[in-house]
Amino acid sequence: MKFARRTRLSTLAGVAFFTLCTTAAFTRSDREVRLRDDCDPVTFNEVLGPGGCIGDGHTTFQAFIDELTEDQNVGSWKYNPDNFHIDRDEHLVIVNRGGETHTFTRVARFGGGFVANLNDLSGNETPAPECAETLPDGTLRPRPAGPNNLFVAARTQQAGPAVAPGSVVRFQCCIHPWMRTTLRVR
Repeated sequence: MKFARRTRLSTLAGVAFFTLCTTAAFTRSDREVRLRDDCDPVTFNEVLGPGGCIGDGHTTFQAFIDELTEDQNVGSWKYNPDNFHIDRDEHLVIVNRGGETHTFTRVARFGGGFVANLNDLSGNETPAPECAETLPDGTLRPRPAGPNNLFVAARTQQAGPAVAPGSVVRFQCCIHPWMRTTLRVR
């Protein structure tokens, strides 16, 4: 009886150790980029419509516009980290911790997004071509989602795009164009 109990305990300990090691190895090879905002659902949904903000933030829509007008960005709307390195064997995981949808879009140069008013208020009058196409009448048409243009819904996560070793890559949100990060791959 004692032998059977010891065998079960040592087997459980072995499984627990193996699980811990493989989980640790998995998380070491992933690098999170967190997309953040602080939208107040009541005021944002009044302007954007139901579901525009599903978060529990405290920044009212008017406070958002006021800060954007004054500073050309809103401090609580950001990518974290905003400048970082990864090793060639690491993979990006994009985690939206905010209440709004954001994009994680690979761009050659930072620029505006596909929301003209937010471009104007943030001083990004020229849209990044990877974010938007300017139509003949001057309106902006968003580029479709794809491997380098991820639409990340609020409170979700997804695998990020592949990046080549030795590259410097820029990503921005095509909705909130001041949300940016630069990634260097070692």
